[in-house]
Amino acid sequence: MTVVINFVKYHFKSALRTIYWIYNLSKINFGSNVNLSFPIQVEGHGFAKIDSNCTIEKNVKLGIGKNAQLVIGKNSFFEKQGTLLIGDSNVLKIGNHFKLGTHARLYVKNNWTFGDNVTIETYCSIFARESEKTGMLTIGNNSNIGDYTIMDIVDNIQIGNDVAIGPNCTIYTHDHIYTDKSKPAWKGGLISKPIIIEDGAWIGSNVTILPGVIIGKRAVVAAGSVVTKSLDPECVYGGIPAKLIKEI
Repeated sequence: MTVVINFVKYHFKSALRTIYWIYNLSKINFGSNVNLSFPIQVEGHGFAKIDSNCTIEKNVKLGIGKNAQLVIGKNSFFEKQGTLLIGDSNVLKIGNHFKLGTHARLYVKNNWTFGDNVTIETYCSIFARESEKTGMLTIGNNSNIGDYTIMDIVDNIQIGNDVAIGPNCTIYTHDHIYTDKSKPAWKGGLISKPIIIEDGAWIGSNVTILPGVIIGKRAVVAAGSVVTKSLDPECVYGGIPAKLIKEI
């Protein structure tokens, strides 16, 4: 009998939750020809506008906090099981032709802006890895973030136009002071520095970019490199740490 009661309770709560999601979904300002595949999880009480010809596949999770804003341009596509959460009083503005891949996760705790034709591929994780600070993320037009890439937004990250970031990259804006022997090395004081990736840069797969780096226009970073210092424009770099290979 206990199993039956718990089964009924579970499905009753699931039905209530689905009704709540549909109610929240009905409050979104949709354009024309929006394609929705249920269930879609919609939480929070912020403002959302999704323009025409967008597609949201099933099990996408949208969380829009109190006084938060989400604005998505035309012809955008959210693949199944993607997650987009916006904290209270924060803003995310996305241009046209945006794509969020399957199982990608974006946790917005500042004001972020994406241009047109931005793609964030499958299983990307983009959020601040420490609760003490949260930076801004800006992505220009026609830029692509490859599968399984991790972006740490403790400090600001600015990505220009026409930037390609390959799969499995790690971009970190913070570090810890590891010299205090009374604490574990990874629990020391927080140090954060912004990262800038300028227009037309090409970051190969499995590249790690450390805090404070500026990658110049049309610079190329070879796969597997670790970028510890700023890179000049129009040059090819590679290695651990990344060093100049040649000028373009």
